[in-house]
Amino acid sequence: MAYNKLQTMRDNIEAIRLALRLDVEHRNAENALEREILRKYAGFGGLKCILQDANELADAAKWSKSDIELFAPTVELHRLIHDYSKDDREFAGYMDSLKASVLTAFYTPEPVIDALATSLRERGVKIKKFLEPSAGQGAFIDSFLKNENYPGAETLVFEKDLLTGKILSALHPSISTEIKGFERIDPDFEGYFDVAASNIPFGDFAVADPRYATSKEIAYRQSTKAIHNYFFLKALDSVHEGGIVAFITSQGVMNAVSPFVRIELMKRSDLVGAVRLPNNTFSDNAGTDTGSDLIILQKHTGKKGMSADEEFFIQSIVDRDTKAPTNKYFAAYPQNIICTEAKIGTDPYGKPAIIYKHEGGVYGIARDLRDALEDSLRLRLDLELYNNHGIKPPTPDPVTPTPAPKPKVAKVAETPLMTQYKEMKKRHPDAILIFRVGDFYEMIGEDAVKASEILKITLTRRRNGKAGSIELAGFPHHALDTYLPKLVRAGQRVAICEQLEDPKQKQKEEYKPTEIITPPPTIEPKPVPATVELPTPEVKPQPQEIESDGGLDFNDNPDPRLFAYNLFGELEPLQKPKRQPRQPKTDEDKPKPTAKIQISDEQVKKFRPLSEKELKFYGSLNWEDNPPINGFYETMMSIAHRQMAEMEAERQAAEATKKEIITENGTIIEKTEGDFIPQPRVAKAATPAPVERDMSPRKFSEDIQYFHQNGSMVVDNGQVGFLSEVRKNGATFTPLPIKPEQEKRAMLYITLSETYQQLYRYEAETHEASADLREHLNQYYDEFVDRYGNLNEKQNAKFILMDANGRDALALERGENGHFVKADIFDHPVAFAVDEVTSVDTPMEALSASLNKYGEVNLEYMGSLVDMEQDAMIDSLAGHIFYNPLVANYEIADRFIAGNVVQKAEEVKAWIDREEERIKDFPGFDGVEPFIALSKESLRALEEATPRRITFDELDFNFGERWIPTGIYSAYMSNLYGTEVKIVYAPSMDEYSVDAQHKNMKILEEYCVRGHYRTYDGMNLLKHALHNTVPEIKKCIGQDENGHDIKVPDAEAIQLANTKIDEIRNGFTEWLEAQSPEFKEQLVDMYNRKFNCFVRPHYDGSHQTFPDINMKLLGERCNVKSIYQSQKDCVWMLKQNGGGICDHEVGTGKTLIMCMAAHEMKRLGLAHKPMIIGLKANVADIAMTYQAAYPNARILFADAKSFEAKNRVNFFNQIKNNDYDCVIMSHDQFGKIPQSPEIQQEILQAELDTVEENLEVVKQQGKDVSRGMLKGLIKRKENLTAKLETLQYQMEQNKDNIVDFRQMGIDHIFVDESHQFKNLMFNTRHDRVAGLGNSEGSQRALNLLYAIRTIQERTGKDLGATFLSGTTISNSLTELYLLFKYLRPKELERQDIRCFDAWAAIFAKKTTDYEFNVTNSIVAKERFRYFIKVPELAAFYNEITDYKTAEDVGVDRPAKNEILHNIPPTPQQEEFIQKLMEFAKSGDATILGREALSETEEKAKMLIATDYARKMALDMRMISPTYEDDPNNKASHCAKMIAEYYHKYDAQRGTQFVFSDLGTYKPGEWNVYSEIKRKLIEDYGIPAHEIRFIQECKTERSRKAVIQAMNDGDVRVLFGSTSMLGTGVNAQKRAVAIHHLDTPWRPSDLTQRDGRAIRAGNEIAKLYADNKVDVIIYAVEKSLDSYKFNLLHCKATFIAQLKSGALGARTIDEGSMDEKNGMNFSEYMAILSGNTDLLDKAKLEKRIAALESERKSFNKGRGDSEFKLQTITHDIANNEAAIKRMKADWERYDKVVQRDKEGNPINNLTIDTCNLPDEKNMGIHLQGLAQRTDTHGLYQRIGEVYGFPISIISERVVSDGVEKVQNRFVVEGNYKYKYNNGQLAMADTHAACMNFVNALEKIPGIIAQYEERTAKLKADVPILEGIMAKTWGKEDELKQLKSELAALDRKIAAELAPKHDEKDGEEVKPDTQQQLASVKVVDPPGQATDDNKSMVAEPCIKYYRSSYLR
Repeated sequence: MAYNKLQTMRDNIEAIRLALRLDVEHRNAENALEREILRKYAGFGGLKCILQDANELADAAKWSKSDIELFAPTVELHRLIHDYSKDDREFAGYMDSLKASVLTAFYTPEPVIDALATSLRERGVKIKKFLEPSAGQGAFIDSFLKNENYPGAETLVFEKDLLTGKILSALHPSISTEIKGFERIDPDFEGYFDVAASNIPFGDFAVADPRYATSKEIAYRQSTKAIHNYFFLKALDSVHEGGIVAFITSQGVMNAVSPFVRIELMKRSDLVGAVRLPNNTFSDNAGTDTGSDLIILQKHTGKKGMSADEEFFIQSIVDRDTKAPTNKYFAAYPQNIICTEAKIGTDPYGKPAIIYKHEGGVYGIARDLRDALEDSLRLRLDLELYNNHGIKPPTPDPVTPTPAPKPKVAKVAETPLMTQYKEMKKRHPDAILIFRVGDFYEMIGEDAVKASEILKITLTRRRNGKAGSIELAGFPHHALDTYLPKLVRAGQRVAICEQLEDPKQKQKEEYKPTEIITPPPTIEPKPVPATVELPTPEVKPQPQEIESDGGLDFNDNPDPRLFAYNLFGELEPLQKPKRQPRQPKTDEDKPKPTAKIQISDEQVKKFRPLSEKELKFYGSLNWEDNPPINGFYETMMSIAHRQMAEMEAERQAAEATKKEIITENGTIIEKTEGDFIPQPRVAKAATPAPVERDMSPRKFSEDIQYFHQNGSMVVDNGQVGFLSEVRKNGATFTPLPIKPEQEKRAMLYITLSETYQQLYRYEAETHEASADLREHLNQYYDEFVDRYGNLNEKQNAKFILMDANGRDALALERGENGHFVKADIFDHPVAFAVDEVTSVDTPMEALSASLNKYGEVNLEYMGSLVDMEQDAMIDSLAGHIFYNPLVANYEIADRFIAGNVVQKAEEVKAWIDREEERIKDFPGFDGVEPFIALSKESLRALEEATPRRITFDELDFNFGERWIPTGIYSAYMSNLYGTEVKIVYAPSMDEYSVDAQHKNMKILEEYCVRGHYRTYDGMNLLKHALHNTVPEIKKCIGQDENGHDIKVPDAEAIQLANTKIDEIRNGFTEWLEAQSPEFKEQLVDMYNRKFNCFVRPHYDGSHQTFPDINMKLLGERCNVKSIYQSQKDCVWMLKQNGGGICDHEVGTGKTLIMCMAAHEMKRLGLAHKPMIIGLKANVADIAMTYQAAYPNARILFADAKSFEAKNRVNFFNQIKNNDYDCVIMSHDQFGKIPQSPEIQQEILQAELDTVEENLEVVKQQGKDVSRGMLKGLIKRKENLTAKLETLQYQMEQNKDNIVDFRQMGIDHIFVDESHQFKNLMFNTRHDRVAGLGNSEGSQRALNLLYAIRTIQERTGKDLGATFLSGTTISNSLTELYLLFKYLRPKELERQDIRCFDAWAAIFAKKTTDYEFNVTNSIVAKERFRYFIKVPELAAFYNEITDYKTAEDVGVDRPAKNEILHNIPPTPQQEEFIQKLMEFAKSGDATILGREALSETEEKAKMLIATDYARKMALDMRMISPTYEDDPNNKASHCAKMIAEYYHKYDAQRGTQFVFSDLGTYKPGEWNVYSEIKRKLIEDYGIPAHEIRFIQECKTERSRKAVIQAMNDGDVRVLFGSTSMLGTGVNAQKRAVAIHHLDTPWRPSDLTQRDGRAIRAGNEIAKLYADNKVDVIIYAVEKSLDSYKFNLLHCKATFIAQLKSGALGARTIDEGSMDEKNGMNFSEYMAILSGNTDLLDKAKLEKRIAALESERKSFNKGRGDSEFKLQTITHDIANNEAAIKRMKADWERYDKVVQRDKEGNPINNLTIDTCNLPDEKNMGIHLQGLAQRTDTHGLYQRIGEVYGFPISIISERVVSDGVEKVQNRFVVEGNYKYKYNNGQLAMADTHAACMNFVNALEKIPGIIAQYEERTAKLKADVPILEGIMAKTWGKEDELKQLKSELAALDRKIAAELAPKHDEKDGEEVKPDTQQQLASVKVVDPPGQATDDNKSMVAEPCIKYYRSSYLR
């Protein structure tokens, strides 16, 4: 049965209605009928209509014809859900959930699921625990868990959709239903289920599973980015070992190009089978034809390799002929493709795909599926693995904890390993035994179960001979140090048993316990701290502890005896062997490789004592870094270590005897020093049993502090231990069994650590120093160091790091000159600034100090700092400070005369007027007079600084600017449409809403566009006009094979809509001009107040002295002789503003500005801890410059080692705990700093809110909401949601775990080369506009935003950072918005700018270029090409910016001498140019010798063509290696020019740079670099070693070496790309020329390239080249070279003029070419043809074609209006005739009607067939006629009333499936009149008889309706007549363009005549206003030149023409 949308919709509504009612009634579906209704629910996967608006009847106009029948049910659905929702929030949640399910809710047919379930059951799969992760309404549950199949099976199901979840719960009340995403499954269910089966969702939606997102396994992390991959991995984790996962999913899983996920699946499971289902599987059930696969996996984590089938499964393949992807598994097993027919088609995304069909429908599919599954399950399903390998509790049989084994175990044959395990377990029943087996440590039985839970390692099973199997867990031997502490913290005893002999050499493996971790419970630490005493011969060898001095001994222990590890990694022998009295203890730090040669205690006595030399030599051997080389050395090493240990024991014994011991009554008392009170200790002779201490885990008795976390080391009731399960109200304390001396050390450390945490937290929060806490911290630290050494010494660091807060404690020391010293926090606070300025030398410094301390001018404080009277001080600061009456205090000039000076001046003037009015009649001295005088001076200064007022005529208004009140827009549109229009703006959503109560013909006709699927009336187009967007109108060009419409853009309708939208937008300005002068003045006043009110002060920093700077060192190390005035001014600006933008050209000293500003901010307290970040290549130079300028400054410079994983956390703590003057690091290193989670959460939440708002906005824009658009929005929403949840999880897990940026105390960031961070995320609805960049942004830029927001949040102000770059705007003015988003968020908000679209609405104009290609179809290209209100935009930028060029600064650097070197095309290039032109016309890529374009490439055809043209211009061998070298190609020209410069400056060893981003150096491949080098060597004799490529430098050291060689003249020519050579290269000393083989895309790139030679320090150019550097641009004629170069010049000019404020115009045109789109067709063809006239012709033809198309659309619209007018005129005539005839009937009736006293008509009814005149009988007769008469559709007379005949007519209707006859009665006059639609009252005879009189009484009401309708129609007539009279307004323009085209055609024809060559060397003076630098054009000798063939972008640049260099 075909899919019926309407029936499915109704079934869904009924199911939802019932589910909601059941939910309210708190019951489940109780009968078969209710269950049947719920089971009919099929989801909304095939019902995209629910995405559209359906709130009111008017919304129906927006619906397509195919969906209109679903409009009413959709309205019903909305109302149903709304009625059952508690509030709007719940309703929105339901609707969002439903809409999201449209992409995924395609329910599987029941027969298909039955086939899967039956196949598994018949193969013996018994299900006890079933998981359904995406259940829908429960189809899989019904099929799998029928009562007769698996009674009592435990089931857990998940369903994310809220409504579907309610239906599922009602249908299956007995199972556990979770209405949430599968990602929220409880972790306890890992490895729990037998089978997981479902039809899972598919798509690259992110999943919010923080555990997976932060997993160490890359597969788990990546799976959270694609929901289908996630479901597979999560399900495999959820089933037990051997469990089955059977999922139906999209073909994308097996067809995907990347095999990564499939590889991971095969690592974790066995492939049971895969079946490809036909595309029509879901057709009947969900109305979609899509390919899907059934994949069945069996979990098998311990597998050793892959089968051939699994190898096939991993590989996806693409058919060479069809280009359709598939999987190699199906190529090998075609029988697993279920189909009866296969053909080539396309998938839902338009890509080639194989379409499978099955003519048998779902039952035929199910039948074939069972056959395919039967084979797969029979061959590959491992039932034994399924039944036996689930994780079970360890059985008591193989693992016996009691000393005596059970009798039955002895009867079963076991492996030798198990036998030895049991023997060892008898001896140590309460310890976890770890066996060394090869390279692994393994645990067995219940030990394995315990360890796997604690360590989170995999638990497996191993065969145990004939005894079955046993649990096993293990880890690599080198990971022992990682896992051992975890077992100790968990309170477990652990015994380590080393393997004595190689099991391969011996049939039976023998193990002996060598080490045991933690002593057994019976052996407790002595309660009395005591010194170490040597054991005496009388002491029996019983288990006891050996105390140590806390130090660690890393010597190896060769004896295979039982030892105990304590917490500090020291070995304690549990059972001492008998030995000599003086034999010392043996300490071990950690497990060492076991010696192959063992020396027993008896054997060691036989060896002679070794000499001192022998002891020194053999004692130096060890297993860590100096291992023995053979058995002899190993033996000698063991003997030496043993004898050295004995000697040390003797020494300690001698020292012990010297101690004074007093004996009283058997008690020994030692005299000690320190804070610890010595306690009595029982003498050895009478030692009592040790006191028992409670070592069991228990509740922590102390309060939980903010620094407590899992793993924190604490003291509880005198015991040291660790915390676990830390919560706000408590934690679990686990004691540590450690020795007394170690316990002392631990307690002292804990006290020290907690004191530090309390001190830092107190000072950070209160900004007050705590002397008491700091004193205690010093005392505890000093005592610890005296007793145990520095914190970072090896023996201490190891145990400190076992504390979760240990890294913080280790950062309390820092290394200096090889010693550990205290961190700054021991001396003074580091969380805030504490320096206090007490005196200064000048009033200006006093002013800076006042601003620092109070944030304002405090004259009293300033007077205390400088020895000067207050009046004198004020006089000396005249011009620097002004009195501001608004704050009753002085303000600095740079603050007072800055910002919005217009508003400030008005407020000051109002204050003056108010005060003068107040004292006007006051006779005496009020005291305010001096302040009034001061205020008037201040007012004059403000008025003088006020920007020139912008007049109305100068303004260029955009329709939709957010600052203009919506009332103005409403008034304009009401005037335009002729009816009241209301417009409202919602700032939070950046959304306009429009409404018109009464829509007229202007809205419905004149400003209306009719598309195939929907109509866009004037209100729709108005909304688009306000948002500056265009509707995407579709039309149908036929139907595909499935009967679906083929939709394509309707170019004519889109252009017509665009024309009408432009008419609305352009008419706004005309309407404004027609308004009254008062209105215009008010509007202009609003604009000036909001935008033209900013003043940038002139910052004069000449007074600064920079007291700490060392100019001598700067000169010696950095060659800086003096500080530029520009540098002083910039530093002063940064100090006053608290940051800003340093926009100084390359080579003007930004590095020193950065260093000086950072140090000055620190010195004056304006910043507490500044940070500088720069490029990796430059950051070392920045640090060197800072150190040279301020040699006494404390700088923390991050080298490469600082950010290695092991050092990174310590480095972060160093920043946090120390008061550095500056922290310097690279951009990459900065990106690794953890940002504040709270700031990240705040910013991401704001972005998520915007996305959710745009989700609604886009739908309302009039676009048909495509599946792709919806998916994109939902994907971004899901990604942001996942990021937020992952962030929340990390915040909870990592609380106080690592230092983030907020905790470091950084309060100002200097960002060098800030343009590297321009790719910041932003939201926009202009998704089709070119040149906007990636709105998603980069993580690098986002991290910087987080950091800056952290600082801004702390200060409550904008800025907080300084951006430094010579190219702040690298390509487009749109980058300005991102700069403002970083630095001025609050000021943007004041201007009502909250997003990019709001900014663009004010300052940018979007153009739509309609490109007509050769097939006459239109391609619309949109871009923000024009920028308006540029002076105000520049003022906003310049307010926080210091812009300086090299000329402004006065840098002594060479000038740029630009030369455009024209190269005629070679014959090969000429031929290829023709091919390129043909390709651009036809799109046939085979013309170029390559394969045809793919569908994706078709969309980027012009970009491909542009790229080919670039490569062709560089060298034909870039196109194909088959081309040959040509002596006239670009490489040859360049080589010749390089050689000329080389020889010309040979004596001075001049150097040259060669740039090209194409054809860069690659070893072993042909490239342009190597080709030019070959020519230089072979043709010009230049030595090879003097020519280098920057790409050869693989390390920073080699890079620096090449740069130094360039400066020394050893390397003369250096090749490189913009990215590698354009920045960070100071090799200018001898540079004389720069060669540009190609032209980059951005002006900033060209600037960076030229800056390599045109910078200070170029000595050769200054002395020998007239202080000029030649910059040669190589341009092949008829290529894009010249065009691109001059386009860049234009852009650079505009950007420079904007920055300098020197723009004469208020509008900028940026051009229309970029690297992502290439050129447009017409320009491309004209340039390649080499004739600019052809370009002009192409532009004219394009404009003419666009206008003719517009005229055609206009005439079509006028024709529609003419038809409408004719229809209305006809309707009016008909209505008037009808009214006339109805009035005649009324007059006739009114004359004869009889009425009673109340005026009611008296019935005058007669019936022809009824002889009884009474009303009752006539009524019965009439009712009988109504029931029995059948007139067969003809009117039959039955009587009359007042002379009007009465007739009856029979109609056939269908009711409840049965055809019936229905009769209607009418009264006939000029028209037939009915009452109650002609139906009689069957229950009331009186009413039945009155029916006809009542019908006649309705005549006046009908006449009134007709008159009202006619009046409305007549009102529309003038509007339609106006439309008819309207003429197309661009007819004259079209005629003019056609005339210009004809003239141009004549000119082109005339130009066919030969041209005369111009003389070489003719000099023309350049127009400096139109270009940045002089340009020369060089033509090769002997070649004719023609100016008309030199392609130059407008505005044209005049050139010098010269020959080659002489």
